[in-house]
This record gives sequence, C-alpha cells and structure tokens, in this order.
Amino acid sequence: MNLPPPETLRQAIEGRRNWTLNTLSELVRYPTLLGQEENGQRYLAGIFDQLGYATYIEPIVLERIKNHPGFSPVDWKLEGKQNVVAIHAPGTDTGPSLAFNGHIDVVSPEPVKLWSSDPFDPRLAEENDGTWLYGRGAGDMKGGTLSYLWALAALQDLGLEPASKVICQSPVEEECTGNGALALLERGYTADACVIPEPFGETILTHQVGVVWFQVRVLGHTQHVLGAGRGVNAIEKSWPFIQALRALEEELNQPDKIPFAYRDTEHPINLNVGVIHGGDWASTVAGECVTRFRLGLFPGEKCADLMRTIEERVAAVAAKDPWLRENPPQVEYMGFQAQGATFDVSSAFGRSLQQAHTHWRG
Repeated sequence: MNLPPPETLRQAIEGRRNWTLNTLSELVRYPTLLGQEENGQRYLAGIFDQLGYATYIEPIVLERIKNHPGFSPVDWKLEGKQNVVAIHAPGTDTGPSLAFNGHIDVVSPEPVKLWSSDPFDPRLAEENDGTWLYGRGAGDMKGGTLSYLWALAALQDLGLEPASKVICQSPVEEECTGNGALALLERGYTADACVIPEPFGETILTHQVGVVWFQVRVLGHTQHVLGAGRGVNAIEKSWPFIQALRALEEELNQPDKIPFAYRDTEHPINLNVGVIHGGDWASTVAGECVTRFRLGLFPGEKCADLMRTIEERVAAVAAKDPWLRENPPQVEYMGFQAQGATFDVSSAFGRSLQQAHTHWRG
C-alpha cells in the first residue's frame, strides 16, 4: 500500500472524527458487563459490516478450550457467549498479517452514585488537552477499538486498503479470564502480529504481569448475638488471612524479587482484596465468609507456583488457630490464571511500530 502525503491522511482522519465519536458513544451506551455483552457485540458486528469486512459471530464452546493451558476456570455460564471477528482480505496479499484485539467487556461502574453522570450515557467535554468522552468503557477499551477502526476507515475513504490480511477481534471476558481471546485463537483467528490498543498512551508495553484470581472460604459457627460467645465469627476469622496475604505481597515486591525490567516500577506486584461476602444478618454471628483476591506475578513465573504459595500461607494461618485447624479454610480459584508476557521491541514488528510512529507523529 503506497501511503499518501501525511497531510492528506490527516485530512482523511479528521473527516472521520464525528463518525468515530458518534460510533464510540453508541457503543458505550451498551452496558457490556460480564454476561451482558451480546447486544454490544452485535452492534459492533454491524459496524464491521458497514466497512465491508467479512464478519463472524463466534460462540464460545467450552469443550474446545477447557483443557487448554491458557484456560481460566469460571463459576458462571461461559458456554454460548459470543466473540466477534471481522476480516479484511486484500486483493493481493503482500505482507505479514495483523490482528487488532479490543475487548468488548467492561467492569462494573458501581457505586454509580459517585459518578457525575450516568456511566452508560456518554458525554463529550472540552478539556485543556482536547476533547474527552466520558462513560464506562470509553477508555478501557472501546476507545481503542474505535481508534483502529478510525484509521482503517480513513484509509478506505482515500481508496486505500492494507496490503495484507487484517483480523479485527472483539473478545469477551478480557476483564476476568482471557477466555474470549483464547477461544478466538483456538478457532484459528491468528496473525503474524497483534496490536492491543489499551489506554496506555503512546507507548509500547514491553512487559505485562500475570494475574491469579482466588477466594478464601472460611466457615464459622452461627449463634444469635445473645450467645455470641459460643459462636465463631467467620468474618473475624478471615482477617488474619488478609494480613498474611498482604505480607506475601510485600515479600514479592522486595528488591531481590523484582526483575530488571521492573526496576523503575513502583510496587509492581499488587494484591487486591476485591469482594467480601460474609454473614446474612446483623444480629447473627457470621457462619461463612468468602473473600475474593487478585494477585499479580512477574513474566516467566508460573501461576501454579504462585497458587501453591498462596495455599501454603493460608494453611500456615489456619495452623495457629484451634477452630481453623479443625475447620480448615478452602482456597478456591475462579477467573484469571494468566501468566505474564513480554514483547521484544527489537523484533521486526517492534521496529515497524516505532518507525511508523516516528514517521507519522514525529
């Protein structure tokens, strides 16, 4: 593909500005939370159709991916969820293929009362550094999807097309498992290189930590508050596990544990205590408490090793408590079991990205 002068391309991009903002706004209106992705996916499939791409809606088939090393276990319904793929096939294929991967799912906007506007009613605002679109998913990462579509549409408007195959991937479950992307790869939607336009600014991300999700289930002994002394409060028994896992987090961030690539990153491994479900009545001693966590790991480390360490720390806490020794807590896994990754910027693709950015942005 012979590109036009930079000014011509910039004009074509500017000509698609309103289309991009309107399309992004409409996509943000779809509350594509976990389990609610379908309508947003179908809207995006329609946009791919408008651009003339061969578009496919690909249901996830659990049997095809559940035994894959990259699969993450779930405690919700996965079967039948829909990925969307669109393919541009050039008249004459003259180069390596390229995939763009942008997930459709968003995380919960709760508590909504802290928002200054409805998170699924996007609004535009003129700020000192340009025009901003506010809404859940506008940045992470529906804006990324529309960014690459903006560029591809501008090329179309100039009568141009990429000289090689382009695969546009819109997976589900990036925010919790990665199973959507795994299902696409298992179905054969692969390319020689992939761009994931997450909102990290004009940078090439060279290292990405892995993630493990898990929960600690603690049982207590229920009593009415008048007999609280005879009960065992599962919520109170859960607190030492949070403390022990915080201590593990600090160990993982000690200088001798941090790889060279993360030497300038402050506290690269983070534990998050994300969800607590405990008890069911203010005047009843809580009989069960489930605490959900997220913990990172460096590229090159194995999820199985981190999971074993987590279980050892939980067991060590339980061993010090008479009740927990007799009623051991359960460590359960659902969601991410994703290892970290690295990208070599000196690779052919890395050099191409840098050269293109320098040419067009300076």
